[in-house]
Amino acid sequence: MRTITQEELSQILTDHVLWLKDNSIGERANLTDANLTDANLTNANLADANLTDANLFGANLTNANLSGANLTGANLTNVHLTGVNLAGANLSDADLAGANLSGTNLSDTNLSHAYLIGAKFDINIINATSIYYATFSKDALMWLIPRDDWAKVKDAVKIIDN
Repeated sequence: MRTITQEELSQILTDHVLWLKDNSIGERANLTDANLTDANLTNANLADANLTDANLFGANLTNANLSGANLTGANLTNVHLTGVNLAGANLSDADLAGANLSGTNLSDTNLSHAYLIGAKFDINIINATSIYYATFSKDALMWLIPRDDWAKVKDAVKIIDN
């Protein structure tokens, strides 16, 4: 696990935003295997970033943009994901236990088109606002069925064996 200083993280985020605007400048954020425990990434734009196997335990990602990001195997335990955009993100085998996915007083947490095969989560998935067209493992059904909107979204989500 590599340690990232706050200064390095700031530079990575700056370079990534430049890359998102024009991929001939800046650089795509590669935070693979990075230790970002308790990092403050509020409002960060990490769309399409690589966070494979990153340790984000306890990090604050409130209102961050992680659309299309690769979070395969990431540790998102106890992470603040309120209002985060995870549309199209790959969360295969990620650990979301205890993550705050509620949309209370902020914009909604978006998991539409997200890939969550093998992801570990608990009752928090009930609070994720948008799960349209997300792909889940069968074991997620016990957390998905209690959702208030299950009747509306059940035909729009994909459930597969892990």
